Amino acid sequence: MPDPRTLQELLACHSTPGDEAEVRAVLERHWRAAGLRVLRHGDFAVSAALPRRGGRKPILLVTAHMDSPGFAVDRLPAPGARKPAAGLTRLGGAAFAARCTAGVLKTRSGKYTVVIRRNKESRGEFDYSCEPAAGAALPPDLDHGDRVCFACAPAREGDRIVAPFLDNRLGCWILAELAPRLAGWKSRYHVVLGATACEEFGGFGASVLARQVQPDLVIVVDATYEAPGQNVRLGQGPVLTLSDASVLLSPARRDQVRVILAAAHVPLQTEVYNFSGTDARAFPHLGLACPVLPLLLATIGNHSPRETADLRDASQQLTAIACLAQGNPLCRFQKPRG
Repeated sequence: MPDPRTLQELLACHSTPGDEAEVRAVLERHWRAAGLRVLRHGDFAVSAALPRRGGRKPILLVTAHMDSPGFAVDRLPAPGARKPAAGLTRLGGAAFAARCTAGVLKTRSGKYTVVIRRNKESRGEFDYSCEPAAGAALPPDLDHGDRVCFACAPAREGDRIVAPFLDNRLGCWILAELAPRLAGWKSRYHVVLGATACEEFGGFGASVLARQVQPDLVIVVDATYEAPGQNVRLGQGPVLTLSDASVLLSPARRDQVRVILAAAHVPLQTEVYNFSGTDARAFPHLGLACPVLPLLLATIGNHSPRETADLRDASQQLTAIACLAQGNPLCRFQKPRG
């Protein structure tokens, strides 16, 4: 089982699209502690790998995104307002069913407890705002573009965890836990770990990472939905996306992955959609010929203050990635590496 303390550390981060520095810092610290060389790719992505050994190898990129849906301040409180409130624009699909929920506002001066309010619907979209928690005030340095996320108080329920941000702190947890394992792998690949910004709002980070790393095989780690109709359930292992708005795997590719994981007795679920998507879309859009495998973790309550995941799935996902990295290659190594 991966170390749950690392997941707790990641869940404590305030990381909305375009403001991922806190999660990035946690990943960089874990990667450097494992002896990996870390590279920043502007504000859009970060990657890490062990020094190259044994000549040229194809590159396997394992990637996850650092952001979770949140809000940006778009309207400052009116001067002298009796109940000061700031207007919010959603960044990604943050959603909650109640009229209000607890949140955290981050400004230059620090973090503040607020109430996020879902107001009257207009033009098919709810209007959102935030106001200070009882007995408090909005900070005087509040500015346009300051970020708000859900308040996070993770709870364990047996093997399950309930918290916001599991999409995609779970993926970042996997990246942190992979780092110390890489040195012990006997892989035909040069393994690179990558983390992207803005997956929930534009997907810019994955395009930058794809161009910088130029991988030969990609494993995208993200969250997906529990779907009983497709027999996708929490606690039944990682989920290979066969199709959605960002990827379309052939039956032959599906079977390749199944054979590798079955040999190691790793359970594998599969899903088929024609909507939603992951960072997987960036790689073929740049013209890269590498296979892209979205290997996801089932969750309930995606993008809400109460997402639920099964920690056993994360453990199986680590094993699955190790098997794919050390099994028969799923790509043809065609281009030389410098």
